[in-house]
Amino acid sequence: MPIENRIPTVVVSNFAEAHIDFLGRTNDPTRRDDLISGEDYHGDRTILWAGDPKLVIASYPIAHAQLNITRLNYPNTIHIAPHDPTHYLSLDILREKELLESIVKYSGEERVVQLVPYATTREFLQLVSALRGDFGLQVLIPESPEIDFLWVRDYIDTKTGFRSLASYWLPDADTFLPFGIVCVNLEQVAQIVCWFLGRGEACVVKADTGESGIGTTVFFPDGVLSVEEIINKLRSDPFYSDELIVVEKYIQSPNYFSPSVEIKVPKLGNGAPHITYVSNQLFLGFGDFCGVQIDRSVYRQPWYPDLERCSLTLAGKLQEMGYVGHFDLDCIVSDNNEVYLLEINARRTGGTHVHEFAKHAFGDDYINNVSLLSFEAADSGKITDADELLGTLKDILYPMEGDEPLGVIVTVTTPLIKNRFGYIIVAPAEQKVLELREQIENRIQRY
Repeated sequence: MPIENRIPTVVVSNFAEAHIDFLGRTNDPTRRDDLISGEDYHGDRTILWAGDPKLVIASYPIAHAQLNITRLNYPNTIHIAPHDPTHYLSLDILREKELLESIVKYSGEERVVQLVPYATTREFLQLVSALRGDFGLQVLIPESPEIDFLWVRDYIDTKTGFRSLASYWLPDADTFLPFGIVCVNLEQVAQIVCWFLGRGEACVVKADTGESGIGTTVFFPDGVLSVEEIINKLRSDPFYSDELIVVEKYIQSPNYFSPSVEIKVPKLGNGAPHITYVSNQLFLGFGDFCGVQIDRSVYRQPWYPDLERCSLTLAGKLQEMGYVGHFDLDCIVSDNNEVYLLEINARRTGGTHVHEFAKHAFGDDYINNVSLLSFEAADSGKITDADELLGTLKDILYPMEGDEPLGVIVTVTTPLIKNRFGYIIVAPAEQKVLELREQIENRIQRY
């Protein structure tokens, strides 16, 4: 059954706001804009969050929104965007009277509203405080800690915070965490990299607050590098700023099978944490996340019971500390078919929209009936307009004719100006997913 919101629900799609401090480190203005705007563009997919009805506030107007609202059964979902967007959506809402009035109006006669963000940021909590104090609304934040516990979210979202807490909470952490060392400067990093390479082992250097493969460097023992050469290489990367750095054993994974489990953590006393979905992550390059595949196969893997146990253990401990909201636990499966835990992302994740759409369309047991693939870095070729894209894919858009759950859902169109778009494929089995993906690529190439 479709997810119904009994309390007026407002989605705040504050993607860039959560990452701008890290992504803004680069001195190249073009790259900086590409990286941060790329986060903003993810707001397109939030039409599929949190069921129906809802009010979605994204940084940019969503060109394909009305099509999805109509075809995918979100009849009471509406969306708005700021007139003059910055990369801080929560502050944009505070600044633009029309957006604030939309939230107040949406709260109804009882003046109660629940806010669902991509990530809980200080700017988002500033918005919550203003709605409560200046407008007298009862603002519920079921997926966010209050300000006194925001440090927990910030801490577990770092590489060092995850390693510290996971190694303390998991009794068999040495089995599931890659061997790694926390470093305080590049000189120490270089010495440890040389130590790994001298043992014939590859290693990964990770900035503490890095994300999506940015601030990550892999060193392989196939060449001789001095300490000074390693320092110079890392110093040229602006994302290794004045923060802790982790040097970690590189886990060989020939097929780069990278499972991720998302957990939802209620406020302590409001229920136990639970797994929302499990996926295999898709990447363009090392760590460059571009989508997920969700189907039944992951639950049949021999390492899945350990992944479930570890993730729920971490979730329970975080709940006790005051954490509230979603997080995902990213992993890698080695060439020996062993699962290793890599990091936590303390926010809604790259597959949340896929899971929540599937739950909305097919019910809680959707995993038994459909296979889904989300890809957010598709090349649009010569197509730079959402209407052109939707027209090109018209007869394969979900739901296609017939009795099977089958078709393509366009999820991201704002980056068409840079020749990229995103989609979900829905099919009863993986083979049909792959067939539809090939059809998409062929149609784009022929346009």
